Amino acid sequence: MISRGSIVVMAIGGALLIISIVHHSQEWMRVASRLGPIISVILDGGLAISLISAGWWLRKQQTTLSPDETWAIALWTGCGAVIGAGITSVIFGVLSLEGRPLSEPIFVFLVATGSGGVVMFIAGYQATLQRATRQRYDTLVNDAEQFIGLLQLDGTVIEINDTALTFGGIERSDVIGRKFDDISWWTHSESVHERVQSALERAADGEFVRYETNVRGVDGLRRIRFSAKPIADNTGNVKQILVEGTDMSDQHRQQQHLQVLYRIFRHDMRNDVMKIRGWTHEAATAATREERVESSERVDKILASWDEMFFDLQEIQDAISVDADGDER
Repeated sequence: MISRGSIVVMAIGGALLIISIVHHSQEWMRVASRLGPIISVILDGGLAISLISAGWWLRKQQTTLSPDETWAIALWTGCGAVIGAGITSVIFGVLSLEGRPLSEPIFVFLVATGSGGVVMFIAGYQATLQRATRQRYDTLVNDAEQFIGLLQLDGTVIEINDTALTFGGIERSDVIGRKFDDISWWTHSESVHERVQSALERAADGEFVRYETNVRGVDGLRRIRFSAKPIADNTGNVKQILVEGTDMSDQHRQQQHLQVLYRIFRHDMRNDVMKIRGWTHEAATAATREERVESSERVDKILASWDEMFFDLQEIQDAISVDADGDER
């Protein structure tokens, strides 16, 4: 499907080309030398064909540009053509008021209009592409679950995403231009503050740094996995630092719970092993059959409790696996 933006650009070029052909074909019949009309049609007709080609090329950019973006480029092109035609009309108006002759007014009009359209098409495409890239970058960064920021080599914040701002309960204007390690996320602890300073210094020297730490947000402390990554240019020189933070609080809390369960299970199993040893010894040394049966039943009861414990552990493992896969929250 052809976008309306590409149609408008091709229509502008097509209209100028038709005017050029009609004008220079008439001129061809009037003048003795054919060189002038040929050069003229190459100039203004070439500009018109450039606009037609630009509109056709714009039609093929539907995978990278939305219909609204191609329409914006068409508006830029139309404005350029109008501006070129308007400037030419003003110049012709001034010359008429001064009583000066107008030399080749249609040719000058076509060149000015076509030039304005071509120049503004290029400018509009670049402006629209930059705006679209910026919007996609903002969407990608601000919709991310992790905290993302871009810093200068001295740690000054260039950009920060909405996730980090919301977490800290701060405004973008309070962060941009400040030193990253001076923001309230890091000032609750001297050791945390010193460590992030060291990480930024190492990243500025070209080292990738990652570790877990606590940061302060609007709802209190949270555990994050923090990283500082150097961004280098084509020559390998570090120009900026990309910082990221992934909230690990839930995972950290889960690990703490698992450690508690592990200690409980280990303690219970040690006690049960000692009991099994005792009852096994009792069964082996029992004087009567009744005593041996009683000791064996006690061992069976302990082993049955182990089966239940292993079943509980499997349920815990299944719950952890489901949570890690993101099937349930």
